[in-house]
Amino acid sequence: MKNIFLKMLLCTIMFSLSFVNYSFGQCCGAGNPISVSGLDNTTDKNNLKIGLNYRYNYSNKYYENTKKTDVDFPGVLNNSNYNYMSLNAGYGITERLSVKADLGFYINKTENFKNESFDDLTAWGLGDLDLNISYKAYLNKKKGIELAPFVSVKFPIGRFDQEVDGIKLPITMQPSSGSFRYTGGLFFYANLPNDFFLTSFNFYEYAQRIKSKNFDYKFGNTLYLSVDANYIAFKFLTVGLQAGYEYKGRSQRENNQELYGTGYHAISLVPHLTFRIKETYIALAGEVPIFHKVEEIQLVNTFALRLSVIQNIQFKSKKDKEKQKESERCCPNPTK
Repeated sequence: MKNIFLKMLLCTIMFSLSFVNYSFGQCCGAGNPISVSGLDNTTDKNNLKIGLNYRYNYSNKYYENTKKTDVDFPGVLNNSNYNYMSLNAGYGITERLSVKADLGFYINKTENFKNESFDDLTAWGLGDLDLNISYKAYLNKKKGIELAPFVSVKFPIGRFDQEVDGIKLPITMQPSSGSFRYTGGLFFYANLPNDFFLTSFNFYEYAQRIKSKNFDYKFGNTLYLSVDANYIAFKFLTVGLQAGYEYKGRSQRENNQELYGTGYHAISLVPHLTFRIKETYIALAGEVPIFHKVEEIQLVNTFALRLSVIQNIQFKSKKDKEKQKESERCCPNPTK
């Protein structure tokens, strides 16, 4: 009874952190937001994972360097927010090789101005299509260790160059990035004693230059590093705390001119809960900033919340299922 009480207390404390009110990173950007869920980074052989994800993001603070600042000019925003959904599917081709596709959709991207003489702006539509290939270069089932490099390409198939009443929306309001983006990264998993396990998700993303009707622009490249500590509190519940670092390089306009004031550094904590009901996983998370440093003055995030539902479908023979049960006894990753 005492152990059960301590587990429930730990779960409550970790998840409550997700609602602390701090700022993190940039308010928003064109294209799909960064997804760092540990539920779908790799997929076992002959398994199909189908996921539906929802994210809410809210921003209402300006920062200069590392501190909050008050700004007063005609175009200052009162707040910015978006509601975003994505559908993804991953399949394990072999024991080591898996593929995944992810398609995003913005229900809304909204900017509300303080000055009533400015009309609030809202955009919506398809984001980008992300195709990902992952390969388990190192796999040790006895020790419960997995090391999987991956590459992905984001295709700007969604709405771009969107206008309202003949006025072009700023590039940060566009649902699609309008740019091909190429990513290389590394996913790591390791079992630890006493029902703990670690994951690490890291990548570098290069954005191709945009040359469209309204824009000649290149987004800054992105570096993301993270480590995620997880604890299997109950058979049906895993709690985790992820620490992530994000670096965004400066964007460029025509003639490769760098735009000072578009780069930043950010560090965040992401507490999360994952519930398992047979082969269905429900994950709740909140993004909590602990540090960010921006160039000049930038609108930064106040908080973000995530909800994911993932269904795992097994296309396996009886022999394969027996092997998986044996594997889970030595490597009990609840997200597999």
